[in-house]
Amino acid sequence: MPVQEKETLKARMSNPAMMIPEAMQALMALGASTNKGGVAPTMLELINLRASQINGCSVRVDLHSRNLKKAGETDERICGVAA
Repeated sequence: MPVQEKETLKARMSNPAMMIPEAMQALMALGASTNKGGVAPTMLELINLRASQINGCSVRVDLHSRNLKKAGETDERICGVAA
């Protein structure tokens, strides 16, 4: 059986926050306002996990999953976010 070469994964799109300087400021302001909105931090982390899944950002999916584990979330709830 021949050895298959691994396909290199490419990002679907460039990171807009790196392409448009004002985008990072807007993202930081959005994050600050959502943290003040009264939603439980664990719920915000679950929301951030789902957004990262939708965006296809594996680095942030890993980060949010780890943060949720540290906060005591169960594997079932973390994995259930994708559903």
